[in-house]
Amino acid sequence: MKKPNNRMRRSMPWLASAGIALAAFGASAQTVPDSGWSIGGSLGSSHWKGSDLGGIATDPSDTGLKAYGGYWFGPTFGLEGGYVNLGKFKGPNGNLKSDGAFFDAVGKIPLSGSNFSVLGRVGLYNGSLKFNKLGLSESDRDTNFKVGLGAQYDFDPRLGMRAEWERYRLDTTGIKANTDLYSVGVNYRF
Repeated sequence: MKKPNNRMRRSMPWLASAGIALAAFGASAQTVPDSGWSIGGSLGSSHWKGSDLGGIATDPSDTGLKAYGGYWFGPTFGLEGGYVNLGKFKGPNGNLKSDGAFFDAVGKIPLSGSNFSVLGRVGLYNGSLKFNKLGLSESDRDTNFKVGLGAQYDFDPRLGMRAEWERYRLDTTGIKANTDLYSVGVNYRF
């Protein structure tokens, strides 16, 4: 099993602290309307699925993270937007990294008799791809579609925990690739 890198080790205490703070804040809430604002954040593993770019992406995985906010129009449909960092993919001759903004339509189907829900999302990703090979840098930005599936467990009407898979399409600097983000995080509704 791969050891967590420094960025992931530094992010874990922050994510745990944020989760505890949200849990304490959410514990005082009794009810939540079906619609309203939400915020959240996730941390996970990202995986590059593209060509090796002449030896650049020989380690096609890194730590990814996202922070988002959104508005729910009812218990089953919302819009979410935010920032995602898909990580840095290293090779013997250089590296490449991608980050950017996303905007998604999110559907949620509650499972009967439990606090679990199934999530699906489709949206747009406006991301940059920064490519560094043998000291030469190149970057480009493009907007492409993204999709995702996941599950959410609600501890109470305001605080939930999500596990998700998301696919981000990259089509910049002549590179066509997908990056998958597998993440776990928290979601808080106001």
